Amino acid sequence: MNWLTAKRRKYGSSAEVAIRNRWAYPGDFLGLVITYGLFVFVFSRIWIAAYSGRAEIVGYDRSMATWYFIVAELVVFSSGNHFWSFAREIRDGQVAYSLGRPYGFLAYQYAQKMGLALTQWVPFAAIGGLIGTAMAGPLRFSAAQLPVFVLSFLLAASLQYLIQACLAMTAFWLEENSAFYWIYSKISLVLGTLMPLEFLPLPLMRATLFTPFPYVTYVPARIAVAWEPGRAWALVGGQVAWTVAVGLLAAAIFSRGVRKTTIHGG
Repeated sequence: MNWLTAKRRKYGSSAEVAIRNRWAYPGDFLGLVITYGLFVFVFSRIWIAAYSGRAEIVGYDRSMATWYFIVAELVVFSSGNHFWSFAREIRDGQVAYSLGRPYGFLAYQYAQKMGLALTQWVPFAAIGGLIGTAMAGPLRFSAAQLPVFVLSFLLAASLQYLIQACLAMTAFWLEENSAFYWIYSKISLVLGTLMPLEFLPLPLMRATLFTPFPYVTYVPARIAVAWEPGRAWALVGGQVAWTVAVGLLAAAIFSRGVRKTTIHGG
């Protein structure tokens, strides 16, 4: 119990420091909130045009499609972009100094990012909720959905961190690895963020479910707007499986990558 308490306090402190640093400069964060609000407004207008003369498309009405995008982008904006800072620490050799400290590097980074995600979602949700309600009416959300959605959101944020960590750790071997992030961001944008997977051709949709991309944004967004308990728990199970798999991959990459720290400035 003492060991668990010490771990919780140690990584809890790292999350607290990250949160304090973030909110010490609220003006910087305000720009992200405004950007998110603009995205929501623009795509709300796009869905108005797309649904002109149509009651629904593949089971989604205009309100559902609008709220789907709002929730999907809420996950993306709240969980943040970890690739650049992670890769920079490796390229600059800062990771070498972290290895001698009494914490796991990946766990330390995870605690910081999740701490931020758990506080950043509030202003994003507020601005998204206001615009979404004005453009498409209130989100139809039941009490039964809440615990499943919260679990899905946490898993999505964790998976987002782990995927970006894996991509960033290619910096152990490559001086320039930004192309991996751009490829990932564009694929994830199409496969689950801009629109529900049901909008894709059926063979592509089925194939996509065997990749980690939809489990970052599609699952929590679908749970929020198209509640089906059986389907929801099956998708959350997929999130758990992919989070564990990518977590093990991240640990393996880091284990091999630390041997390269001296080459990259450590």
